[in-house]
Amino acid sequence: MRLGALILENGALDAYLLWEVLKDTVWGALERSPLDRDRILRSMGLAEGLIAGLSFDVKMKMVQLFSPFSQRVRLLEEKRWSLVDYPVSELGTVIPCVGDLPPEVIQESFISPVEYVSQNLQSDSMSVRYVRSLSRIADILEKIPVIVIEPGSEQRRLDEMIRVWGQRDWKIHETKGYIEDGNHRALALALSNSERTSIRCCVGRPAHD
Repeated sequence: MRLGALILENGALDAYLLWEVLKDTVWGALERSPLDRDRILRSMGLAEGLIAGLSFDVKMKMVQLFSPFSQRVRLLEEKRWSLVDYPVSELGTVIPCVGDLPPEVIQESFISPVEYVSQNLQSDSMSVRYVRSLSRIADILEKIPVIVIEPGSEQRRLDEMIRVWGQRDWKIHETKGYIEDGNHRALALALSNSERTSIRCCVGRPAHD
């Protein structure tokens, strides 16, 4: 079976598409009071139907999301995909940035930004406010898998931190996998349940393993 078919069969590409289609609706609903959950669910159903009904092949779907030369296209094409409950303790955030979270926070494992957000819930940080809002719809977010890439060293690199933030005493914490797409969603899921030990993820691993 072609790698592209595996991507599609295991949902990674459609998870990208679904969230891209939904983001504006979710943001608008979160800004309202009271929260219009039904609007989000209706939009999700329509988006899922649209994605399922598209006659696009895998390459055409990727063009809808990314430049043909995008790093994410390469990752999608070169990885072997599976849908798993991924241990929170083995996750790392994407580097060199996650919204406006401090760089010192995201150079650690995923647990570090989880703790940071939990301890700074009243912060004016865009990321903290977004995560706090998303945590109100954690059950809906469960339906949109986070995209995780292995090995974590592909993205968690010292040179990337230096390129964006300059030369400092960086100590990048290596992780088994990193969150390529869905850091804020994953943080919201973790925030919604302090005892959560895993998150539903589409995981891309080296095809030769």
